[in-house]
Amino acid sequence: MYATKVNQGPSWKFNLDTYGKLDWTIEPGVNIRELYRMRAQQLRDNYDYIRLECSGGSDSTTAAFAFLLNGIHLDEIIFRYPKTGEKDVTNDPFNTSAENTLSEFQFAAQPLLNWVKTNFPKTIVRIHDFAENMLEQADTRDESWIFQTRHWFQPAHSDKYDQFNLPEHRALLDSGKKIAVVIGIDKPRLLLINKEWYLFFSDLHTNSAHPIVGDYSNITNELFYWTPDFPEICIKQAHLVKNWFDQAHNSHLNYLVEFANMNNIARRSTYENIVKSIIYPDYDLSTWQTSKPTNSFYNEMDTWFYQNFKNTKLYGAWEAGINFLIDKIDPKYFLYESNKPTGLTIQLSPFYYLGPSTATNNTVPAFTNNGYLQNYTNNNVTIKDKKLKQIR
Repeated sequence: MYATKVNQGPSWKFNLDTYGKLDWTIEPGVNIRELYRMRAQQLRDNYDYIRLECSGGSDSTTAAFAFLLNGIHLDEIIFRYPKTGEKDVTNDPFNTSAENTLSEFQFAAQPLLNWVKTNFPKTIVRIHDFAENMLEQADTRDESWIFQTRHWFQPAHSDKYDQFNLPEHRALLDSGKKIAVVIGIDKPRLLLINKEWYLFFSDLHTNSAHPIVGDYSNITNELFYWTPDFPEICIKQAHLVKNWFDQAHNSHLNYLVEFANMNNIARRSTYENIVKSIIYPDYDLSTWQTSKPTNSFYNEMDTWFYQNFKNTKLYGAWEAGINFLIDKIDPKYFLYESNKPTGLTIQLSPFYYLGPSTATNNTVPAFTNNGYLQNYTNNNVTIKDKKLKQIR
């Protein structure tokens, strides 16, 4: 809104004072598991209380493992779930569309949370019904809710990560303890430009789960991976991914990281599925997961809200907030689908140079089929009867 008022586009300088001084071409020699352990210990040494926001996905699960598998105490793991608004949730394991995101609780998060309860009883496992908090505010909510969220203007986002909705959390804030809210943001974003590798950061990702903390100074939002306090993780991850794509038998997939495909949802999802197999060695790749949402304003993850709260005051307040944004912000700052605004434009960090690509175009097929072709041509396929019982 301010950029619209002064007619000057925003810029995003994410940790530039630190990242801009690093040599990103040098891969750290430390094993990636050890880097995760060191990051967990760094957080443990700096905070009295550590809460991990957990979805059951690869990012937050690996962050949990960094603590738990290394004997580093994790005070709390919290899963956010709109229990009060879950009517008609399918829990269909064969439906992995983003509209079925709530099923990740049963098929992905719950097994992890039960494992934590059994093996690490000193860690508090909490499930927060944020839809209950939404309903409590139904009569007083108006379009001003947009100022309580950041980049994701979906109906429940401002309530989902609120640090004051649970009495236990508010009491902890009032205790004066130094609190870390740890968020598993995110996998490295790589680009291949003119056969040279770069890494960049997106404000869309860093703002996806960034809770409001009000006037409290004893609570800090900590991104587990994208942090200036431990940049070796980002550099190591980037080089692991770079090295994988540069291998001869993988280089045919380099189109996934070309600049022209940067905003392609399908290719980004494929890229992320590959990357988690490279940088998260302890994550179970068979873990159930839905597709990623495609936009901010009409996010598929909140299908439960669109279906169950239609024609309510809450729904009207959500729509009023979206319309307020569209009315107050210059159209050039929106993303569009079918000429309809669906979110704010994404700001990118500088592109950090990782080094040249060593991939070659001298790739060969996974197997040669010359022998098969020769056998096929020398032996005609024959059918001996109309019932197709014998085919050679």
